[in-house]
Amino acid sequence: MFEERFAFALPASVNFVGGGGKTSLILRLLYECSATTPTIYTTTTRIHPPQPVEGMLVLLGDHADCLQNIVNRIGQKGDPRLRQLVVAQVGSRPDLAPGLSPDFAAKIDPELFPLLLNEADGARSMSLKMPREGEPVLMENSNYLVPVIGLDCLNRPLGPETLFRWEWAAERYSLDRGRPITPELAASLLLHPQGVCRGWRPGIRIIPYINKVDSEDTDPLARRLAQSLLNNGQFPVECVVWGSIHHHRADSTRERIH
Repeated sequence: MFEERFAFALPASVNFVGGGGKTSLILRLLYECSATTPTIYTTTTRIHPPQPVEGMLVLLGDHADCLQNIVNRIGQKGDPRLRQLVVAQVGSRPDLAPGLSPDFAAKIDPELFPLLLNEADGARSMSLKMPREGEPVLMENSNYLVPVIGLDCLNRPLGPETLFRWEWAAERYSLDRGRPITPELAASLLLHPQGVCRGWRPGIRIIPYINKVDSEDTDPLARRLAQSLLNNGQFPVECVVWGSIHHHRADSTRERIH
């Protein structure tokens, strides 16, 4: 469902940024894509490692070279039971894994693992985020960038309850607390030049994802936000995927309406 909407051209390395369901989206794509393609979920930020399921292997380690060698050896074996890999550093807490170096993927053979999905920042489950200095940390040499936003932030007042890093962003960008978050405002924040996409480079395809479009009643609002993202004027966006991971809904918008 989601794999078809994103339609990554393989081999591909994809960075996921923003808020509103990044981890859930990555895990869903990991599950769907691994049916036909050996796929890796990495992180350059801190994550809560998922509970392993059938066909998934979680690798946590201190030494990047060792982890890279293990990943490539697993790929060389071609075991169909191990097509989903989750790779991160081992931390001081068992429930929290630190991120890998941004150059980690450089030594992973793309023929063995044609798809790499990297979680590049965190938002503490909030649906809209403006990053502080040093965020996001993108995996190097990526082909795609997926900024994620939750539809539930729309039509709510802008402030610390709706925007992650509010204190940082409000002062730096003179944001008005209490201003209604319209689709146009949400798009301008998600695709702000100094927002979560600021690590973008020419040649990287941007495919925003709007999550929490839970029913047909919310589809018109999602389409309006998708149009605002397509017409953002800051970054080249060819397609916007939208839907609900929880409710197994996925659709996309490609045509700009001026």
